[in-house]
Amino acid sequence: MTVSKLLDTPSGNSVVVALDHGLSLGAPDGFRSPPETLDKVLSGGADAVLVGPHFARQYQDQIAEAGADVVLTADVVTWSTNPGREHDKDLWTPAFDPELLKDIDPLGVKTVLVFGRDDQEVFTENIRYVAELAEDLRGTGIPLIVEPVMWGQRIPDSLETDPEYIADGLRMGWEFGADILKAPYTGSQESFEPIVSNSPVPVMILGGPASGETREMLKSVEEAIASGARGLMIGRTIWKSEDPTRTVEALTQIVHEGATVEEVWD
Repeated sequence: MTVSKLLDTPSGNSVVVALDHGLSLGAPDGFRSPPETLDKVLSGGADAVLVGPHFARQYQDQIAEAGADVVLTADVVTWSTNPGREHDKDLWTPAFDPELLKDIDPLGVKTVLVFGRDDQEVFTENIRYVAELAEDLRGTGIPLIVEPVMWGQRIPDSLETDPEYIADGLRMGWEFGADILKAPYTGSQESFEPIVSNSPVPVMILGGPASGETREMLKSVEEAIASGARGLMIGRTIWKSEDPTRTVEALTQIVHEGATVEEVWD
């Protein structure tokens, strides 16, 4: 199992801020200026950022100067052939050659595994890609991070965090080769803890759309860590917050020190 590079911290956990949204959303509000947004999250003490390989190359000095590292996104999911627009079903494709990803020597490589699609051929290709990428990375010291998500039209939005769906999706993710899983939080410790404990690979949580308050997100992270999660890979809820630096500082205390929301957020 290849996980040590990403989770080799004093706490055994990691705070990774997702900044790969330009690949699918273009230049969204709150992320118009890459170096400005990057500076805000790095100033909060993030262990790493999740980015595309060319983002990593463009801003490698800024990331290194902050003492952070990178996790790379290997594929792209977008929702329109128009730039930065969302008005269609998801369009998924492998985007970057494994040799390019390995050459950057990241802490991990992340790919999605999208359930609920109408197009069975795309779903089959997605499974094949996950399995092949797992073999491409085997023996390199770079863990494969698989993000099982319920984005397809066959799964109602109300079931995106359903514990049974999440348990099944995570099981399939590591059976296909994941070294680490990036999972939706199910909404309660009671439902999430057995999912984490049944996984033979570490589980980190994702954030999803920035639809709630920062405090609500922090509480979910606190509960996930208490359930055995090994950290987070969250993006929009962080960089769209009123103060991204303060948000990351609070997350690092929760993830690395076991702090409660009440201790880190007014």
